[in-house]
Amino acid sequence: MVINKVDRPSSRVEEVESEIFDLFCNLDASDDQLEYPTIYAAAKEGWAVKALDRPREGVHDLLECVREHVPSPDVDIEGDFKMLITQTESNQYFGR
Repeated sequence: MVINKVDRPSSRVEEVESEIFDLFCNLDASDDQLEYPTIYAAAKEGWAVKALDRPREGVHDLLECVREHVPSPDVDIEGDFKMLITQTESNQYFGR
């Protein structure tokens, strides 16, 4: 889980953590699913950390967390190239 905008004076980090845990419980998450890692971030400032007392530089903690917890895809290196592109929004000014 990534909690963004923790750098703002109005951030409610502990309350948001509790609300997310409650949401997972209400969705009947398993015990394993309730053991999710938490990353604290300020995307505009360009940092994401495992703990708020760590130095706030870069997104190394976020990338390490993804590497540790997201399984690698099952890929046939020798097979034909395939790619799936999904567009979730468009903007008349910026385009697709």
